[in-house]
Amino acid sequence: MLKYSGDARFWSTYPPTHKEYRPLNNPPPPNSPYHKYGGLIARLELADALVCFTYSLWCRDYTRRTCHRETWGTIEAFLHWCKNKWQSQDVLGDREKALLGLILMIEAFIRSRTLYYTAKTSVDPELDRTWGKMKSDMAALSREAEKTEMGSASITGHVNGTQKTPPMLPSPASIAPDSSASSTPITNSSGGTPTTNNSLVAPQTLSSARVSLANNPAALPLPPHLLQHVVNRSDGRGPTPAMVAAAAKVTVSFGPAMVYQLREQSSAIISASCFMDHAQRYLTLPIMARHYPVTFARMMGSTLAAHEEHEPDIEDEEGELLWPTQSVTGEGLGWVCLMGKAMVKELGRDIGYVGLDGVVRKPEVAPAGASPLPSDSSRQVSAQR
Repeated sequence: MLKYSGDARFWSTYPPTHKEYRPLNNPPPPNSPYHKYGGLIARLELADALVCFTYSLWCRDYTRRTCHRETWGTIEAFLHWCKNKWQSQDVLGDREKALLGLILMIEAFIRSRTLYYTAKTSVDPELDRTWGKMKSDMAALSREAEKTEMGSASITGHVNGTQKTPPMLPSPASIAPDSSASSTPITNSSGGTPTTNNSLVAPQTLSSARVSLANNPAALPLPPHLLQHVVNRSDGRGPTPAMVAAAAKVTVSFGPAMVYQLREQSSAIISASCFMDHAQRYLTLPIMARHYPVTFARMMGSTLAAHEEHEPDIEDEEGELLWPTQSVTGEGLGWVCLMGKAMVKELGRDIGYVGLDGVVRKPEVAPAGASPLPSDSSRQVSAQR
């Protein structure tokens, strides 16, 4: 009724030459508030209808402890229509613009609610399963890369060695510092410890890989925050670049339903942020204190907790309220509706708005199957007259 009345009243405020002008069957008297503030009252009726519609959907969700995304989709068309009416040039002053902020806040909280519950019940569990499988595949490919790397390093070491390890202990003459071709050359390192030239390359290769991994993570195919999910080598040391590269090749596939949900989630995050950013330009606690002091006092003196949205009566004009909580929690929409109803009533009192008692009623429609023609008895009475 409020929605129909708001639309009908809007159409009646247009000039008679306007293509959408529709006069009311029973227009208000010229000296009444409904005639003087016709445009503002029409917008109040639309805002009132939006608050009631949103609150009824929230109550249905609350009793079932869930969120039906399809149900919330039924409010979008009316929400956009109502928002467009409050974005017109006829909206004047911070007091009226605060109700535009309310509508934007309702839209932001609806998006945040559906976003949170979709992530909780559908997207997050599916991504957890996918990530678990991906980590398992990453570990398998990294192990294969480690085995391949160790085998290559071992072969390289044998090929580059100057001679094979003798099958028996060397004689004292073979370790003497002479220039014999059959002896193993010995050199002194900087620390004085003798080293041989036929040492295997594998330890040096793995050591170099570890240094590269630690000093230049940007050169790896995975970002630094994902390196912790790559398995270590068999000896417990960190993964080599080859192991990281193998892990980076793992891919997963998503079906159309999941891709669509991810796209919707991304869009909802951006939309909710945008609506909340615009809402806080028009509706803040200082604005509430200046232009809606009664509603502000009901919120500031409240003893209610954030999870007690079900406690207040939306028609109560004196009970405690609460400034809406953070929308990212998926909750708080009930508080937005309760505050919105109080704002409509507080502004309405100053201009003579009486809610349902002053609506433009729909014309009566004949019941289905009933003839639009008068009955025989009525025709007889008319004929007698």
